Parts: sequence; C-alpha cells; structure tokens
Amino acid sequence: MATLPHRLWRRFRLHGASVPTAQARRRPRIHSLRTRQPPPESVRAPATTPSHPPRPGSGGCGARPGARPSGDTVRAKAFGPGEWAENFRLGPATFDYLCGRLRGAIQRRDTNMRRAIPAEVRLAMTLWRLGACTEYRAVEQQFGVSRSTVCKILRDVCEAVVAILTPAYVAAPAGPRAAGFPAPPQLAGVLGALHIPIRAPNENAAGYFNRRGWHSVVLQAAVDARGCFWDVNVGCPGRQTDAPTRDVGGVQVPVYLLGGPSYPLLPWLMRPYRAGELTPAQRRFNEYAAAARTVVGVAFGRLRGRWRCLQKRNDTDVSFLPTLIAACSTLHNVCEMHGDVFQPRWMVEEEEEEEEEEPFEDGEGEEGAAAEIREALALTLRD
Repeated sequence: MATLPHRLWRRFRLHGASVPTAQARRRPRIHSLRTRQPPPESVRAPATTPSHPPRPGSGGCGARPGARPSGDTVRAKAFGPGEWAENFRLGPATFDYLCGRLRGAIQRRDTNMRRAIPAEVRLAMTLWRLGACTEYRAVEQQFGVSRSTVCKILRDVCEAVVAILTPAYVAAPAGPRAAGFPAPPQLAGVLGALHIPIRAPNENAAGYFNRRGWHSVVLQAAVDARGCFWDVNVGCPGRQTDAPTRDVGGVQVPVYLLGGPSYPLLPWLMRPYRAGELTPAQRRFNEYAAAARTVVGVAFGRLRGRWRCLQKRNDTDVSFLPTLIAACSTLHNVCEMHGDVFQPRWMVEEEEEEEEEEPFEDGEGEEGAAAEIREALALTLRD
C-alpha cells in the first residue's frame, strides 16, 4: 500500500475512515469530473442585454465576433443605395447578379460540425476587403469569422471571378469599330501601365523595386473608348493577335494598340512621334494620340478608386497578386457595363505626370514597316 503524507493520515484517523489505496483515491476524482453538474440558478451570472442596439455599419452585417453569419444578414442591414455603393462599391442589383453567377463556385455545403458560410456573405466579405482596403482583422470583426477564413474566402471568390467572369467581360473587341475610337483608323485600344504598391517580397525583392523608390508590380492593360479593360497582364508583355488589315493611303494597316513613348514602335503597336522638328501631320497624330490615351488614366483612376486595395501597399502574397488584380479588373468592367454609380470623390488621379516617360531606345531609329504605318495614319487625320 502506498504511503500517505502525515496530514492525510491524521484526517482519515479523525473521521474513522479506512485509508484508501492509490487506485481508489483516483476514482472519485475522475467520477466527479464526469458527473459535474451545472451551477444552480442562484449562482449563475445574470444575462446582460445591451443598452442600445448596434449602429448600422458598426457590427458587420449584424454578426458578432464568433458568430456564423447567415445568408440574410447582408440584406437585414439597413443599407440604402448610397451605403451599398460605399461599402461594397456596387449596387444591390449587381450584387445579386454576381451571386447568381458565382454561387455554384463559391458556395460550400453544411457539415455535421458547422454550417457553411452562405455565398452572399462570402461575396460581401470579398467586396468589402477589395473596396475598403481594410486589414484582415477588421473584416474578421465586421463579419464574425476568423482571419484564416477571410483569407481563404478571398482567394476562392477571386479565383471564381477570374475563371467565370473574366472570359466574358475581359475580351478583345470584335473589331476596331467595337473599340469605339473615332480616330485614328484601325485603333483597337490604348495600352497603359499602372504600378501597384506591394510589400517587399521575401524572394527577389530587388526585382520589384521600381525607379520611383518603392516595391510594386506592374499592371499592363489595353483599354477601349468606354474605359473598360479588354486585356490585362500582370508582369507580362502585351501580346499580338492576328487581325485583318485595312488599306490606309496605300499601306496595309493592321489592328493596332496605342502606347506611350516608353513603348517600342511595332506594326501592331504605335507610339507618338519623338519631340523635334515635326510636320503638321505628325503633330496632329501626337495630339490625337494624347487625347486617346486619356482613357487609360481615367480607367486606372476608376479602377483604383473603386477597389482601394490597389492604392495602398498590398500585403497579399506575390503569387496570388495576378489573380487578385485580374479579379478587380473584371469587377471594374462588370460595374461599368451594369451602370453602377461611381462617386466622384473616389477618383484617384494618376501620377504619371510626376515623371516623364522615358523614351524607348530601340537603337535603329524609327524606320521600317511600323514607321510607314504610322506615317500613313498621320496623313489621314484632319484638324
């Protein structure tokens, strides 16, 4: 028999009880843990009720931290049209349209352990994160889900947008006329680039450090006359597509893009004439090119103004950034084509004027087929 301390010996002798063995001493403790009863009503803490209901917009669709939001919580909030646009950057009709198109890809099934977050809440969380540019913990508190769940849902919804909506909303126009530019002829779009700030990556950080003094990735996009993107590349050069040519002044002119001075002069990519002694026709071409390229600044400004996650330093993993940026570009087109309101105060002016674009040095001069095509286009323009 195991020995007991002196105090335990004394306690059992005073009560006249026999000394239990070590195995017997452990049984009552285990049994008491299994049969623990709840405290009586008189001991329980009284339930507290809030002195005032939560303000609209302060509780995150009515969900408290730790609660599982339901599909009706987004609708139950007192959101007017202005509040919808301010919080989700689009209108209720477009929100319903996105839910209908993406539901099959983002909806999850309930399990025996927990209920799945509805598709409406998943989409609302993603739009809130992209549009408000809040930290993950703010979205966690707003919708009552864990931070890891917010990250997973953001990836799932962005990948669904790119897989389902991008082929339909980010596509090359059927022809030059569909692009909507009245002049010069055969112009299918304007090419522009946007630096999106990011956190310095762990690998190859020097490769992302731009000449402005901060880390970024470059979004290169082709824009039509409506300000919608029809081609988006993140860190990739533009691609040439086969298209029919048109006779302009005896020269076969293909469908082409218009870029700035920093782009090379190619048969499918025009750029303004370099400064110097220019003919009247060449000056007119530069004026038309400058007017056409304003759509790029407006489109990028509206893109960044609607989806503010592209304004500040993005802490998203670099491998996921192309998907996130493509999703924002697609949602921009969806909002523009559905006529969603864009508040003027959201507009972000482009900062290209802070630095002059460095001319592209091709080392061969502006000669060859591309220069011949540009000269033919310049001669067709009128004052």
